[in-house]
Amino acid sequence: MRCQARCLYFRRKLSQGSSFSNMRYLMLDRQILLPPGYAERSCLLVRYSLPLLPHCYVLCHEPHSEGPLVSSVELMSFFLMQAEQLATDAVNDPQAFMIIHSGASIRKRPNWHLHVFVVERRWQKAWVYMILATKNVAVAAAAAIRTVTRRRSTSAQAIQW
Repeated sequence: MRCQARCLYFRRKLSQGSSFSNMRYLMLDRQILLPPGYAERSCLLVRYSLPLLPHCYVLCHEPHSEGPLVSSVELMSFFLMQAEQLATDAVNDPQAFMIIHSGASIRKRPNWHLHVFVVERRWQKAWVYMILATKNVAVAAAAAIRTVTRRRSTSAQAIQW
């Protein structure tokens, strides 16, 4: 029962807007899961697919005040073991995956999370990088446009006064 309540909490939290919202339109069949071993670490698993990539995951650490603190070394070890298990379950090869983890200085969300992409071919690896590059260029361009637009509207208001 506790795991079900925790999973519902995470689903609500993620649906209220997060870094996942940028990729929401590309993430197909997204599911938020709480497999065994995740709840006691305050973690959850987001499973989704991208065009031409059927096995994509985000392993998230969602700490809360009542739970024990988990070290970053323990989290990375747990996430790496899970990446191997996810690859084994998906394509029967524990090494058929790539992971992406961003340090606290450059990630959008403050929590620890690791992206896992199960890939069997090099073109799939290139495809992952192309999708991520396209998404990040689009986000940067949108931010630049917002900045320029804000400056122009502020300048126009100052001139009117």
